[in-house]
Amino acid sequence: MSLRTSSRSALATVVGWVLVLVVGWILLRFVLGTLFWMIRGVLLVVVLLGLLALYLTLKAPDDD
Repeated sequence: MSLRTSSRSALATVVGWVLVLVVGWILLRFVLGTLFWMIRGVLLVVVLLGLLALYLTLKAPDDD
């Protein structure tokens, strides 16, 4: 009976670590996904503002 108890304990440890790894992987993907989404949003705003500034510069009348 002792062998069966120790093997169940070892299996429970392995299952516990697998659960920890899966939850950690999901949280890591969530955090990195959120971070990359925010960076992508900032880059989009910067590009749009740059294009707007370029448009207004080219559209301005000449200083003759």
